Amino acid sequence: MCGIVGMVNGHPVARDIVTALGRLDYRGYDSAGIAVAGPGFDLRKVAGGVSVLMDSIGNGFAGQAGIGRTSWATHGRADARHAHPHVWGGVAVVHNGIIENYRSLRNGLLARGETLESETDSEVIPHLIAAARASGAAPLDAVRGACAAMQGDYAIAVLFEDAPDRIIVARQGSPVMVARGARTSAAASDPAALSAVCADYAALEDGDMAELSADGVTIFDSDGCLTNRYWRKLEGAEEDGLVHAYGSFTRAEIATQPVALRQTDVRLRDLVIPAQVGEAERLVLIGCGSSLHAAAAARSWLECLIGIPCDVEAASEYRTREAPLSRGTAGVLVSRSGETADMLGVMAMLQARDMPVVSVVNVQHSQLARGADLLWPTEAGREQGLGATKSFTCQVLALIRFGLAMGLHRGTVSLDTLIAVERELAGVASVCTRAEALESQFESIAERLVREGETLFTGRGSAAAIAAEGALKLKELPGLRAESCAAGELKHGPLTTIREDSPVIVCAGAGQYADKTLSDVAEVRARGGYVIALVDDATAAAFAPVADELVVLPGAGLGTVFAQAVAIQLIAVHAATLLDHPLDRPRSPGKSVTVE
Repeated sequence: MCGIVGMVNGHPVARDIVTALGRLDYRGYDSAGIAVAGPGFDLRKVAGGVSVLMDSIGNGFAGQAGIGRTSWATHGRADARHAHPHVWGGVAVVHNGIIENYRSLRNGLLARGETLESETDSEVIPHLIAAARASGAAPLDAVRGACAAMQGDYAIAVLFEDAPDRIIVARQGSPVMVARGARTSAAASDPAALSAVCADYAALEDGDMAELSADGVTIFDSDGCLTNRYWRKLEGAEEDGLVHAYGSFTRAEIATQPVALRQTDVRLRDLVIPAQVGEAERLVLIGCGSSLHAAAAARSWLECLIGIPCDVEAASEYRTREAPLSRGTAGVLVSRSGETADMLGVMAMLQARDMPVVSVVNVQHSQLARGADLLWPTEAGREQGLGATKSFTCQVLALIRFGLAMGLHRGTVSLDTLIAVERELAGVASVCTRAEALESQFESIAERLVREGETLFTGRGSAAAIAAEGALKLKELPGLRAESCAAGELKHGPLTTIREDSPVIVCAGAGQYADKTLSDVAEVRARGGYVIALVDDATAAAFAPVADELVVLPGAGLGTVFAQAVAIQLIAVHAATLLDHPLDRPRSPGKSVTVE
């Protein structure tokens, strides 16, 4: 999701907007821009991040209302020509989402002699609004008419040259919040952008429009009627102070995992499973990226606790293949942002078939949270780093507690099992703290991975999911070539890629998979691979003879999953640091991906 901001604040607004954009610039964006109204437009668009934009605006931007955006390239190259805002006919627009019918709209504009300078879908929007304004429509009506002509998802903020005291905001599919403070009305794709300037915020619903002015925020529903939305206090970003201690948001968020895990566990303890969910005979766990890996890590625990099949599916694949759903299936949708387009598409698909939906989500005002039959929240707090860290471990914990609650509802969890799982859940925060204390070992491992330039991660059961997350982290943060596969699949192709000293990180723990994983490791060693084993105390002696490096992690059972998660996070962090890659702004990958 790209970052958009709009603000009216009673004094020159440009630097406030750019500062707000800077709070969203942790995602590695490649362009940025700002437009300020009155009189005329002061416009600046740059290739590069917000710091480049701040350096370029100087002191000439005097308007008191403005809009800005920081983004990745989607349609067209990452250059100033394709950056937002797009301007035409006295109208400036920033846009998140995708206009699906933009080609036909573009062709119509070209046919009437209008000029379009970029390849973006967003550029058609100011043309549509300007045409309505030229026909006499008021700003709000002009935006409403343009929205009626567009198909797809959008969150837009619109600035008018001839009405420089207001901003119009509209939403369909893509998230946008409105906020208010002392002499300030604002909008943003993420409320974190506005925590320094506003007191509270409200999430717009699909079809809503809002007018921002010096008098405040006025919201209209899809029928054009005045409405109100639930306003929440806009919390300050307490994590900001941790950056000075840890050097990056990502590293600070790894350190705060124990707190986030305890908060999540407390939040979930008293939630009740409704009958429509508790009576399900099959679960389909759906996620994207790290959330998908969290679902895979928890699957075997859920199946044991609940006693029903649990499938794990990637949202992007599941929503498009029109998979048959048997009666009695419930969807468990796992997401950090709750706004990812593929996840929302899955929710709509499940609900169209009368399947109950459970939302395991960190943002409780998100569409996924509001639309689910059961909200099963994580309490990871604000996560600035692009790579999921505390949100990932909180998702795993939340899913285990969901399985426990489902098992108690269905009578499949014995008293002994309840006591054992509760004991393990109570210990995971401490396990993360103790795993973090092994950081020097993870730094040494990172040095080898950087030197070799490639890594294969492997494991069995839940550890296979942690291996997949490890490979993802190594790609996300340092940008290293990394792959993963279940250890039992090594012999079906991946072993052929092993060369002398190829690093292979093995995630292993005690239990039914230990002996088989040992056999898999022996095959890696036979081909000259350099084996780095992340093990628990119970398996350390068995793995010591076959591992080139042995990291004995704290915890056992479920705790090992969390310890391994911290290990792979810190390995990736140190690899990125060694390569001088910015941890909070890795290149290219998305965060909450609101377009398909």
